[in-house]
Amino acid sequence: MKTLKRQFTFAAAALIALIILLPQPARAQKNLQLNMGGYKGDLDFPISWKRYYNYAEWTKIMHDLQKQYPQLTDIQSIGKSRMGRDQFLLTITSKVTGQHGDKPAMWVDGAIHGNEVNGITCSLYLAWYLLTRYDYDPFIHNLVNRYTFYILPGLNVDGNEGYVAFPNTENNPREPYRPEDNDRDGLFDEDLTEDVDGDGELTVMYREDPKGDFRLSADKRRFIRVDDDSYVGLRFTRIGAEGYDNDGDGRLNEDDLGGPDPNRNFPYGWNQRDGEYYPLSEPETRNVFEFQMKHPNIFASFHYHNTGRLIMFQAPPAIRTSADAQAQYSETVASRLAEMRRTNQYAQLYTRQVAPEYRHDMDVQTKIVSEGAYILKNYNPVIGGLSGQAHAAAYYMLGAYSYLMELWGSPSPFADINNDNRVSDEEFQKWLELDLTEAGWLVPYQFDHPDFGPIWMGGTARKHIGRTPPSRYIEHEAEKNALFVLYCVNQFPVVKIDNVEVEPVNADVYKVTVTVANDKVYPTASDMSVQLGRAVQDKLTMKTSNNISVMPVGTSGRGGARGGAQAAAMRGGTGDSQARMTSSKELQFRLRGQEKLSYTYLVSMTGNSGWMEFDLWSKNGGTDNKRMEIKVK
Repeated sequence: MKTLKRQFTFAAAALIALIILLPQPARAQKNLQLNMGGYKGDLDFPISWKRYYNYAEWTKIMHDLQKQYPQLTDIQSIGKSRMGRDQFLLTITSKVTGQHGDKPAMWVDGAIHGNEVNGITCSLYLAWYLLTRYDYDPFIHNLVNRYTFYILPGLNVDGNEGYVAFPNTENNPREPYRPEDNDRDGLFDEDLTEDVDGDGELTVMYREDPKGDFRLSADKRRFIRVDDDSYVGLRFTRIGAEGYDNDGDGRLNEDDLGGPDPNRNFPYGWNQRDGEYYPLSEPETRNVFEFQMKHPNIFASFHYHNTGRLIMFQAPPAIRTSADAQAQYSETVASRLAEMRRTNQYAQLYTRQVAPEYRHDMDVQTKIVSEGAYILKNYNPVIGGLSGQAHAAAYYMLGAYSYLMELWGSPSPFADINNDNRVSDEEFQKWLELDLTEAGWLVPYQFDHPDFGPIWMGGTARKHIGRTPPSRYIEHEAEKNALFVLYCVNQFPVVKIDNVEVEPVNADVYKVTVTVANDKVYPTASDMSVQLGRAVQDKLTMKTSNNISVMPVGTSGRGGARGGAQAAAMRGGTGDSQARMTSSKELQFRLRGQEKLSYTYLVSMTGNSGWMEFDLWSKNGGTDNKRMEIKVK
């Protein structure tokens, strides 16, 4: 018996294998893999995610992805930077299922600040993940068939290249390269931070000084402040960041590479102090916003930054309330949140009060970032800023739900020994020693400086430690963030005709109730897009056979029986008090997230049978169709 069962199992497996090998429709997955331990396409396009790439390398990866997956992606330059580098964008969607501009889209960009290059990795990883898994993973297959992804891995390409290709601190360069006279001496960018000793890292310089404020720590790894002025050991005075006094003014690095902050350069909330010189003054930001304006199918956007492990989401504007009313509301929210977190540690709730016309957007964003906190585990969702930032412009000017992701930030989840959500100097040094095998720290060393003579340098972390993660952590962070993006896209609206119910009232009169639904979290258009006049309403249209006519609402109908039937239906009829009476063959509305709407018609039919057909259309939610036959029993 066991032999027969085994033979049957083998035969069934062979049959399944044969079916998989048979020719499939154009949209089918060639290598469908449902085994959770099975291959998912990673080596179809081999790439190491345990390093950072320079501009030539990561743009080549983009071009190579497009060559390998031409049926799923296109590449284009949306414009050039101030220094002439192309800002390359990947457009990813199945070309068989329609044009990219006709599908709801997710916009993703990385590294608007030059030093935030882990944003390049997260954006590029998302593109690779979508393309390599398309033929293996049903979830990815469905998303790429139905939606569009616009992925711009590097926004500030000049600053990005400078950060990866040259020695820098973890904070520089941030801005696009626009020459500036920071020290107002008539010269531009003439006194930069420089790699004096040629070791590929920028650190801090000290000189020996018997009255200096610093000394070496007990382990000789750091410079620490002298806490007792009677200390008689070796003491130091801090000279400054590594470099030369290029202009001979006695100061170091005071006129570094300059330019405006690109994430204060977008139009919404712009101010001259933070976003000089004028809105979209930089070609890099202008290219991005012009592309977005030309693609109204962009439904949501992600913007990868660092540092701090934050989900900074755009929320509707707060309404003004009295201090006492706000305090009372905040207390209520805090109490509710504490109760929610008894069963869900990732639950989120916010004290921002918004006008009724924006309430749904606030609820939607709260739901989305609560799930984001679960997916990312150690990220904190907070409401984002408005001062000329890219994600503020996306929501407040385009009506797109938007998220600024502050990546990495510290080794807190890996180095926090006592679980106090912070990393002490001792915990940090232990993490460097055990997790990074002592590779992430510049131990103080002596050096003969051309300008200052014998000095000491070091006592700082290396570049890829604080703001950008060491190479071994890159892929883990990129994968988690990709999953959050994919969750959001999977919650884009999907409309359906949930049900059509036909109920005979009397004689030849029927009550027909059609229910339309959107089960996803996002509505078919944001509250903000409605206020901006950018929203397109959903439409439900009805066709009938020639022998069915729709009875006008509010009339008595033909005869007392029909009038009585209509009155009964308008009182609720079958008890569906939420259904709205209508006689219109074309209805327009907006389906909110996880909402159902019901509409009731009274129709009369001559003869023994007829039909009604409903077509549902939504710009962002797709289409559905249902045909209902009516027969006299």
